[in-house]
Amino acid sequence: MKLWSVCLNLIGLVLFADLVAQGNPFLRPGSNRPVQPVIRKPAPPPPPPIPHNPNVEFRGYFKIEGEWHFALFDKSKNRGEWLQEGESMTDGGREIKGFDLQSEELTLDGGVKLSLKKSDNQTIPLPYSQPRQPPKKTQVIPPPRR
Repeated sequence: MKLWSVCLNLIGLVLFADLVAQGNPFLRPGSNRPVQPVIRKPAPPPPPPIPHNPNVEFRGYFKIEGEWHFALFDKSKNRGEWLQEGESMTDGGREIKGFDLQSEELTLDGGVKLSLKKSDNQTIPLPYSQPRQPPKKTQVIPPPRR
């Protein structure tokens, strides 16, 4: 009796192995296609480097609560921004990488360095202001005599 059960188990195992080799018996015929090998395409070339915008000026800096803030001004757009290290201008300009306090140079990614622009020691007239006129002299009226 034991021999019969061993033989039946062995036959069942062989049939099961045959089913596994054929694939899933519940799938439609032809749906078990061989898997195509994955062919990897080469990586695309890196984007060209961002050209340095000569219209960007480094105009000022300050440190507050241990954080450096830098003023960058784009002359072509007539717009400036205060940025911190690791930030870039909103139009997608270069990222600020470092600052050298001794030489007052700002380092941008790509090795571009901007020196602090020295002021012209001039005041810029405001468009809505009028020329300043000297104050009017008020006439002092002496108190009446009694």
